[in-house]
Amino acid sequence: MQVVQVAGVSAAEEIGKAVAITVTVSGSSGPLSISSPVHRDERIQASSSGTGQFVFRDGTKLAVGPNSSLALDQSIFNDQSSFKSFSLKTSKGAFRWISGSSKSSAYRINTPFGTLGIRGTAFDFYVNGRSATIILLKGQARFCGNDGSCKSLSRGCDVVSADRSGVKQLGKTEAKTPVNGVGNAVSFPFLTGSRKLTQPFRVAGGSCGLTTVRVLQEERSGSRPDGGSPGGGTGGTSGSSGGNSNGPT
Repeated sequence: MQVVQVAGVSAAEEIGKAVAITVTVSGSSGPLSISSPVHRDERIQASSSGTGQFVFRDGTKLAVGPNSSLALDQSIFNDQSSFKSFSLKTSKGAFRWISGSSKSSAYRINTPFGTLGIRGTAFDFYVNGRSATIILLKGQARFCGNDGSCKSLSRGCDVVSADRSGVKQLGKTEAKTPVNGVGNAVSFPFLTGSRKLTQPFRVAGGSCGLTTVRVLQEERSGSRPDGGSPGGGTGGTSGSSGGNSNGPT
């Protein structure tokens, strides 16, 4: 199959577009709005209250939460509607990924703490200065830390984290805060419902125990305003709210 895009061709080639923007999300040329194109090698950054939703040419969907920063690191097309290679380089923030129609081997997400390989997948992930954490929603994925150790995620709500020393844990998210010291409403805003997504970006199957009800209970108990308890625990009990009754939003 003929390769349309190759290394060295204009970095300004359009590979997708914004379909929803809340407050401020900027690309390399300034603030983005609905229908703004995004391009190969472009850096996307969200403000402290901004969120953005993007659809790429193969149907891949990417949502970015507040304070997020990433680069559309590489893209090589097979044709007008599929990628031979498509990778992101994430610096910080909260994200949701839903794979499009390209082969799973085309996709790769790079973090400061390792690389995520994708197999027809939907997942949320969070990156800060200390670690990267991934929660699988459907499909399969494999995360390999910088130390060479790898973990596979194969069931909904499987979670894996890595820091600079390598992959740290694998398990289920129920009844815990996946990122120590960071509230669920900050690290996984699309699962808690603290940040709403349009219907095409929602994934059925529950909130993996990270519900808005829990966040509200923690706030009432005197924990940090961002939804995390002082010791990094979850506080409150798991439950569902109106915003999560139909699965992650």
